[in-house]
Amino acid sequence: MSSTPLASRVSRAAATALAPDPGPCRDPGCARHAGTHQYPPFPTGRSSGAVFGESVAEAWYRSGGSRLDIPAGIVAALALWPIKTPGAAHADALANYIAAQPPRVLVRGFAECFASHWNLRPDLMDRAWPLFGWTEEELSPTQLSGVQAVTQAALRHGVLHHTGDVDAAARSRIDLMSWVITSLRHHESRRSIGEYHTPPDISDLMGAMLGAELPAVARPQGEWFIEATAGTGGLFRSMAQSLRAEGRDPASYGWVMTELDPLAAAGAAVNAVVWGLGPRAVVGCGDVLARADLDRDTLVHQRELVQHRDRLSELTGFAIASHTADRLLRELIASR
Repeated sequence: MSSTPLASRVSRAAATALAPDPGPCRDPGCARHAGTHQYPPFPTGRSSGAVFGESVAEAWYRSGGSRLDIPAGIVAALALWPIKTPGAAHADALANYIAAQPPRVLVRGFAECFASHWNLRPDLMDRAWPLFGWTEEELSPTQLSGVQAVTQAALRHGVLHHTGDVDAAARSRIDLMSWVITSLRHHESRRSIGEYHTPPDISDLMGAMLGAELPAVARPQGEWFIEATAGTGGLFRSMAQSLRAEGRDPASYGWVMTELDPLAAAGAAVNAVVWGLGPRAVVGCGDVLARADLDRDTLVHQRELVQHRDRLSELTGFAIASHTADRLLRELIASR
């Protein structure tokens, strides 16, 4: 994601964190100083997936947007929002707060949401990067206006109600990422790449058929499931719900999803977290016909990213310790 040496980035981050308070903040993306805590009631509801996707697409294109990654990334960030409560009881209050924030504050919040999940699942968030890379860009006024419009549309139609429940089964009733990505694509684009949304009823039927062919005794804990053309993971969503209906935990299984389209693969990575598929859910991106070992490469990618995250944690600790020691030494010399 960046050519800057990792150690230098960590060192600078540690220095910034340990620096004295610089006084009044003028960063327009700082929620603490630029955001608003005065917000009017914001009406929300729980729309169907089709209405949700169409509303997000309409808000984006009406505001002059053209890219797909920005509106899809907004929905992904809101779906990943770390606050989860029983029955998504917090959804209305949180929607009121988020909907009132200025665009630059929203962008910063979405970036920090991605970063917090990267720390937990670096492999999935690395795959989801096509949905979040724009948060590091200098967006145009038109794009910023679109960010606010899409955020409000997603909140109004219940993204937090759909994905804010502490129960993973409740968060798995719908594939918002598929509805949004499909709705954002123009009809000609969908036809040219052969991408169409699989209705949830069809996914549920396919999941039930697979379950009938594979009785519970044939699906012991630890079993791996592989989907070579996963899209955003709709079939696995249905299979996970079927396992829950049998009293089984989907996180006890392995889920390997591979997909040719980077944006759909990114949506699958987000869904793997939202749906609670567990630590052995992995997503690969590539052509399974040209790369026979794509599923194996995906598992290797997971291990490498986890090791990278662990090294980063060690570097962070070392950088903070070094800066702390240096500061204490300078204070000691100054006092003599």
